[in-house]
Amino acid sequence: MPRLEDIPVCVVGTLRPFETNSQTHTLDQIVTAAPSVLVSPSRLSAEASASLVISEFAKSGSPEPEDDDFLSACWSATGGNPLLLKELTEALAAEHVDPTAAGIPQVYALGPRAIARRVAMWMRRLPPSCGPLTCAIAVLGDGADLGHAAELAGLGRDEALQAAKSLEHAQILHTAVPSDAMDPRWGFVHPLVRAAVYEEITPAACQRAHRTAAHLLRDSQAEIEKVALHLLRTVPSGDAETVSLLWSAARSALARGSPEAAAKYLRRALAEPPPAGDRLDLLFALGSAMRRVDSAAAVPYLTEAHELAGPSRQRVEIALSLGDTLLALRRAEEALAIWQQALADTTPQDTELLYQLNACILSIPLCEPGRPDLRQDILGRVAALRSPKPSESTGGRYLDCVIAGHDAVIGDPRAVVRAQRALHDAPAGPSDGQLSLSFGWLALISADRREVLGSLDTAVEQAHRQGSVNDLTGALTYRAMAWLYQGNLDEAAADASDAMHTGDASSLDLRRLVLGPVLAEVQIEQGALSRAQTTLEWTGVPDPAPLTGLMYYVLYGRSHLLRLQGRTTEALNAALAAGASFSAAGGDNPAIVPWRSEAALCLHLLGRDEEARTMADAELRLARYWSAPRSLGRALRIAGTLSEGDADVGLLRQAVTRLEGSPARLEYAKALADYGAALRRHGVRSQARTLLSDALDIAEARSAAPLVQQILDELHVAGIRPRRHAVTGPQSLTPSEQRVFDLAVAGHTNREIAQQLFVTAKTVEVHLSSVYRKLGVTSRRQLGALAEQTHAADEPE
Repeated sequence: MPRLEDIPVCVVGTLRPFETNSQTHTLDQIVTAAPSVLVSPSRLSAEASASLVISEFAKSGSPEPEDDDFLSACWSATGGNPLLLKELTEALAAEHVDPTAAGIPQVYALGPRAIARRVAMWMRRLPPSCGPLTCAIAVLGDGADLGHAAELAGLGRDEALQAAKSLEHAQILHTAVPSDAMDPRWGFVHPLVRAAVYEEITPAACQRAHRTAAHLLRDSQAEIEKVALHLLRTVPSGDAETVSLLWSAARSALARGSPEAAAKYLRRALAEPPPAGDRLDLLFALGSAMRRVDSAAAVPYLTEAHELAGPSRQRVEIALSLGDTLLALRRAEEALAIWQQALADTTPQDTELLYQLNACILSIPLCEPGRPDLRQDILGRVAALRSPKPSESTGGRYLDCVIAGHDAVIGDPRAVVRAQRALHDAPAGPSDGQLSLSFGWLALISADRREVLGSLDTAVEQAHRQGSVNDLTGALTYRAMAWLYQGNLDEAAADASDAMHTGDASSLDLRRLVLGPVLAEVQIEQGALSRAQTTLEWTGVPDPAPLTGLMYYVLYGRSHLLRLQGRTTEALNAALAAGASFSAAGGDNPAIVPWRSEAALCLHLLGRDEEARTMADAELRLARYWSAPRSLGRALRIAGTLSEGDADVGLLRQAVTRLEGSPARLEYAKALADYGAALRRHGVRSQARTLLSDALDIAEARSAAPLVQQILDELHVAGIRPRRHAVTGPQSLTPSEQRVFDLAVAGHTNREIAQQLFVTAKTVEVHLSSVYRKLGVTSRRQLGALAEQTHAADEPE
C-alpha cells in the first residue's frame, strides 16, 4: 500500500466478512492503511430496488413489473438487500407469479423459500454450533436472550457467545436495538432470514422447542404474553398449567386493550382442553372478549356458557352479555327471551342486576319499534320504573338512560334532566351497557346540550383503551350525530367515516341503521348526493323498507335525498313511511326525526300547499313543547317559508332569534338565509344583505356547499354584491383544529398529538396545515407567538 500513495490509481476490492482464510492478517493491513477507505454499502433504496426487480424479471423473460405496490412489497420483504432481492426475483419468475398487487401475498410466502438455499450455504461456512443457535433464536424471536437461546440450543454459554459473534460477523444475526451492552439481545438481520431458518425446522422439533421456550421464559418471569406466544405454537395436551398461563396472558391482553390477542389465547386454552370446572369461565371470558370486536363471533361462546351455567348470578351476567350481543345483531326476540328468563331468576335483593336487566328489556321497543308483540308488556314498565332519586350504581345509570330515551322519543322534556344525571361524572365502566348509554346521548343530542360531547369523548377514549371496536363504533356514531346537529360537518364526516370503517370490521347490524343515515345527512349538507345514496345503500335496508326494525332514520334520509334529486313523490312516500316507523316506537319528537317538515316540503313542491302548512304547523307545535333550539328553529323556518302573506317574516325572525345563541350553527345559517331572502322579497334590502352575508360566512366555514350556493344565488337575484367573507382567524377553527392547535402550542409533537386524540399522524398534519392557512402562519414558532398575543389580548387590564 505505501507504494501506491503517489500513483494516480484507484484500487477497488471486495470481501465477504464471514469467510475465513489464511490472508486475514494481510487484509487487515490493507483496510487499516491510511489511504484506504472502507465502504459498507447500505441497503438499496425503494427506487433502486424497483429497478433491480424489473431488470431481473426482464432477464428471465417474464413480464416486467409495473405495479408500484408489488415493487414496494419486494423491497419491504428483503429489506433492500440486493442478494436477497435477486434470489426472491428468481423464485417469483420461476413460479410465474403475476407481478401485480394480486401477487403480493406470494412475495412474502416465497421469500423464505427463495433464500433458504443461500442461508444454508452461509451456514456451511460457519462453525457447527451456529446451526443450533440460529434455530433457537428463530424460535425465540427477535430480542432473544443469549442464555435462553444457549439452553434451547443445548450449548454452553461461552460456546453460544462465540457462535453468536460468528453469526454477527457473517451478517446473519445482530444485536437487537435497544440492547443492554452487558447482556445483549439477539435477532436476525432481516425477518426474511429468520423465516428461512424457521421453516427448515421440522414440525415436531418446532413444537418441542416452543414448549421449552415457554418454560424458560416462565421460569425467568418474562412477560406472560411472551410465554403465551410460544404456547400457541404447541400441540394441545390437556395440561392445566398451559391453560392457566394462557388465561393469565388473556387478562394481560385485555388490560392493555387487545381483545383480539386475548381471544386468541382463550381459544387455545379451550383447545388444550381445560379442566371441566374451568370451561364455563373460559367460555364467558372468550365470549366477552369477542364482543368487543365481533358480535357474531361472540354468540356461540356466550350461548354455550349460558347453557352450561346453572341457576346463579353468573348465569344472569352471561344473559346480559348474550342478549346485548343478539340485539346488536337485530335478533331482538331472542334477546328479550333470554333477558326475561334472567329477570325471573334474579332475586329481589340484587338491585344492580335488576336495574341492568330492566334497562335492557326497556331498550327493545326503541330498537324494534315495528314489533307490537314485543312492546305490549314492556312500555308499561317505564312509568313503574321511574325513580325520583338518582341512582349512582352502574345499572341505575343505564336504566335512567333508557327511560330518558323513551321520554326523548315521545318529546317529553323530562328526558334531559334524567339523561344529565345519568351521564354526569359517570365512571368508566365495562362496555356491556353502551347500548343503554346511547339513549342518554340521544336525549342530550336532540336537546342541543353541549355537555354531551364530553361524555362522548370519554366513551371514545375508553373504547380505544379497551380495544373495543364495537364500543368505538357506537361512540363515534353518536359523536358524529352531535357534530352534525351542531353543523360541524367536517367533524361529523370524520367521526362517521371512522365509525363506518370500524363497523365494517365487526358485525353491528343495528349500528348501521343509525350510522348510515347520519353520514348520509352530512354528505347531503355538503352537496355529495351520490355519496349519500351509496352510504344509505351501505345500511343494507332494502327498498321498500321492512315494517320491523329501527328504520325511521334510514327512511328519513331517503326522503331528504329523493327530494333533492327531484323525485318528489317518492320522497313524500319515504317521509310518511319514516313517520309511521317513528310513531310505532311512540315517536313524536321532531328533534329526532323531523319527518313532518320534510313531508311538508315535498307537499309544497307537489303544489299541495294547504296540506304542507298543516303538516308544518303540527311539527311546530311539537317542537315548541320539546323546546330545543335546533328543532324549534327548523320548524319555525319551514313554517315561515310555507306561510302566506306577511306571516313569513315573523316566523323567520323567531327562528333566527331562537337559534342565535345555540350550538346549532348550520341551522342558524339556514334561518338567516331564509329570513334574509324574505326581507329581500319585502324590499328591506339593507338588512337582507347583512343577514345573507352572515349566513354565507357560517356556511362557508362549515363546508356546506349547497347552502353557500343558495345564498349566493339569492344575493345575485337581489343585485347585492357579497362582502368579502374570508374564513380566517381563530374563530374559524373547527373543534378538531382547535384541539390540535392547543396541543401544538403546548409543545407536543405530531405523534404525541395523534396519540392523545386517537387519530393518525397524517390527520394531525392535515389539521395543522389547515390551522396554518386559517391563522396566516407558516411554522410552530409563529403559532406559539400568535397564541401568546391572543392570550395577552384576552387578559383583563
